[in-house]
Amino acid sequence: MNNILVIIALGIGTINAYSQLDTETRFPSQPWKMHHIDRQFYNHNSISPGDINGDGFDDYLVIHEGPDKVTIIFHPGVNSKLYSEWEKIVISEGNNVEYAYFGDFNGDNNLDIAYANGSKADINIIWGPDQKDAKDPSKWIDAGAIPSSANQGHYVFLETKDINEDGAIDIVTGGRRHKSGKLNGLIWYESPKDRKDREDLSRWQMHSIDADLLSGHSFVFTDLDLDGDDDIVVGNADWDTPDHEEKIVWYENPGPNTKAIGDPWEEHMVFKNQMFFAKPQIGVGDMNQDGKPDLMAQTDNYIFYFEQQDNADSWKRMKINKPAITRWVNRPTKMVDLNGDGKMDIVGMTIHNYGYTPLGIASVFWMEYKGDEPTPENWETHVIKWSDGIFSGYHFQGEKWDHCRFVDLDRDGDLDIIANCEEYYDENRNTLLGVVWFENPEE
Repeated sequence: MNNILVIIALGIGTINAYSQLDTETRFPSQPWKMHHIDRQFYNHNSISPGDINGDGFDDYLVIHEGPDKVTIIFHPGVNSKLYSEWEKIVISEGNNVEYAYFGDFNGDNNLDIAYANGSKADINIIWGPDQKDAKDPSKWIDAGAIPSSANQGHYVFLETKDINEDGAIDIVTGGRRHKSGKLNGLIWYESPKDRKDREDLSRWQMHSIDADLLSGHSFVFTDLDLDGDDDIVVGNADWDTPDHEEKIVWYENPGPNTKAIGDPWEEHMVFKNQMFFAKPQIGVGDMNQDGKPDLMAQTDNYIFYFEQQDNADSWKRMKINKPAITRWVNRPTKMVDLNGDGKMDIVGMTIHNYGYTPLGIASVFWMEYKGDEPTPENWETHVIKWSDGIFSGYHFQGEKWDHCRFVDLDRDGDLDIIANCEEYYDENRNTLLGVVWFENPEE
């Protein structure tokens, strides 16, 4: 609590700093080139990929919590337009919309959209048009809410996946406690197997994976136990999660072709720690190249590396000290081979702490290990973007990196990063970052 008071004191008189200095003015030369591609509206959330117009490039689904808009930004192709703001359409308006994802739900070979209304507590589907009409907002049809999704708690995250492998794309959601007191936990909504029934939303069935999970934000699909089906890993921590309940857990898929797939899944504990900030993201990947998935999570001062041992119930924990420039509250934590050397790296992103991120903090960074295998001491850290060092004076307004994807956007042979930064706008709600992409300098 004392730290918060100090931050508030330091920030007095800086509320208008947003309008005085933008990112380019403060940092004319970031370590990686950062390209603004969407600053329309404010509170950019979701960065979900899908090639909806069939041009061979992924477009991105972006929602705006606050303005309550569901939008798509279109990859312009590899040309000069790639480096400026992309074409954008608004296809629907939600009600406290929190997240969205593409999926072909009706089986017509065109991508549709599922989006989560948070405090309204339901999941809506938008039917997508033929690829030739993808840029016509009037061709996207909001079919409304799945009836079984109503009043199931506060949704904050979703992805689409054929959970039971019956050929129909389902919807998996994660949430938190609703203001009514109802917990959301982890849920999957089963699409009807018969194509003719899929557009009848009343036929979609709800299945609770864990009704008691306190935070289902940013769960990750991965075959953790190597039995051929995807399990779910999640960091259980939110604003109202008691310290003794903060933990990393995974849910064992009982088998897509079994009756048990519709019942609650078995929970397995990986780690319990009260140092997690709200909505931590868990990195998944084979860091030590032994053929088994490993896990990573951040706290303010450490990265915890969980090396899978004999099986997914046996973990060796390694605590990696973060360098001073990365010691801050955070959210995205990913494992990816960013430099193309055949070894997994760590990518991390920070978020503001009650409106504040100081100068001298790497708000986006990556870490590589030197040598044959990762140890607590052999990590080298590289800055992708320095923080802007602005204190808004408001608890929920500041530089807050939310999600990121790794893709060769410019087709030059290396992985770039496309990411969204929410809650970062000035007193007139002009967005400062929104959706950007970072150009990988590797050659």
